Amino acid sequence: AVESTQSTGSSGINAEYGGAAAIFGSSCPTFDLNTVAFAGACKSLVKQATCYGLKAASHYDRDVINYGHIAKDVKNIESLGNQACAEAPACFQQVKAAMEDCMARNANFVQDTIDAAETAYKENFEAQVAEWANSKGDSLLGALASMAMDRFSSADDIQAFINEHLTDDVVADAKAAAGEAQALAQQWCEEGCTSTTARFLEGIFKHMNGGACRDASEFCGACQNRAASYFARNQLPCCIERVVQKGIEAYEYVIENYEATLNEYASAVGSGLSADGIAQATAIKDAVVAEFQCVQAVYSANQPGCA
Repeated sequence: AVESTQSTGSSGINAEYGGAAAIFGSSCPTFDLNTVAFAGACKSLVKQATCYGLKAASHYDRDVINYGHIAKDVKNIESLGNQACAEAPACFQQVKAAMEDCMARNANFVQDTIDAAETAYKENFEAQVAEWANSKGDSLLGALASMAMDRFSSADDIQAFINEHLTDDVVADAKAAAGEAQALAQQWCEEGCTSTTARFLEGIFKHMNGGACRDASEFCGACQNRAASYFARNQLPCCIERVVQKGIEAYEYVIENYEATLNEYASAVGSGLSADGIAQATAIKDAVVAEFQCVQAVYSANQPGCA
């Protein structure tokens, strides 16, 4: 798969090389993207991930995506997922070792790298981002992009924002969440959950693809009914159920501990939007909530009894 897309992806890979050289060239001259990402423990995984990304971009490049299209892609995702289970830990250690070597060679590695990344952004992308934001006028995306560019005009602005909101409690919660995610991922891989989940998703997506369910972006209605009928004969795998429950626990924890802060952010963003922007944001929120409620209804009616 990688070989068949080599020419298609060459420009993107060349861009990655150029970006890495620009960012790490002064902060860590010994850093070699080819050695770190495209060789050793990361070689096969990175190549296959690149291959999948290219193929997925082509596969989903269509006006309307239905559940049949998604079902056909499940085996590709399964293959990449199983490979990640087998190779991601060693690849992570390889990247970690490269970063530790850079820090050992340069006491100011982190700050020098941030400065280089800021320079690369300003020289290569800032004008394009500003032009894109202006082209969107008063649209929601354009307004958000413009607000972000005004708020974060430099790496120092981003650092100040992080320092303002990164309290000891937030750091502790982030570390705990990372530990939970790592343990869940390890259990997922050890129990072969990738393939178990793939078989279930392949089955339900094929079942949903038909009748009046023709657009995967709209779950409520016909697609919801077809999903519910599939659950009448098939149980949600406990592999998926455990992840769902962990997600629900995390959501409830965030709401309980950070709802006030999130509301402040929402209010600040809302104050910078035009009436059209607010109307667009409200419409998107309402649509997402409605779709989520339909998914929740099917899940709640068919929740498996897993230990």
